[in-house]
Amino acid sequence: MTSVVRAALGDAFEELHPKVQWRFGLESGDGRSQVGVGVMEEMTHSPLVPPPVLWLGSRRGLFPGGKGTEVPFTIVNYAYTDDLGRETMSFVRRFQFLGKAQGMNSVMVTPSTPSKPGVALDYLGFHSDMIVETTCRVEDGGLILDSGPPRLLGIRIPQFASARTTGREWWDESEHRHRIQIDVTSPLLGRLFHYRGWFTAEERSCTAAEVPASARPSRLEHRE
Repeated sequence: MTSVVRAALGDAFEELHPKVQWRFGLESGDGRSQVGVGVMEEMTHSPLVPPPVLWLGSRRGLFPGGKGTEVPFTIVNYAYTDDLGRETMSFVRRFQFLGKAQGMNSVMVTPSTPSKPGVALDYLGFHSDMIVETTCRVEDGGLILDSGPPRLLGIRIPQFASARTTGREWWDESEHRHRIQIDVTSPLLGRLFHYRGWFTAEERSCTAAEVPASARPSRLEHRE
């Protein structure tokens, strides 16, 4: 099957830098995974984010609740076909904050009936608590992922009250490594989260049977 991002971008996928194509061309039939190791140079959040929200988000694997600079992290990608027959790409992230690691999981799927061109679905957290429609586009050879207002446990949050996420990943020619930046902003409260860092990645053999349970949501969501 075609990788989730390639299916969303169509012919524009070829405009990505070859290293970014390699990252997001991973598909279920490849029999491999990607293991990335790097450093988040900056991880911060607004003081307007309530501590209970930070605690719940980190506990559910929706987003890291900690702050820091030069935070070591890993990102492991797996591609598989879920039990609904959808092409799926899983992102398993672990951040080594002082004293305690925090996780952030997501799975990106090709929707059964796309609502519009360029769109994939992201299920966020260890338990798929949130769903967002993510629009994929290319900018200067890098991949831009723009996520709209989330649905929380099946309930759509009004746009004026919800946050939107923009993720950027590109290849740094001067440093020969992947770079990533994520910004979460609210129309009412401004920027809520900001993450910026780099990583290097390598391929490893991984059959469908070897995709670990940690790379799959604890429950399969039928919601689109």
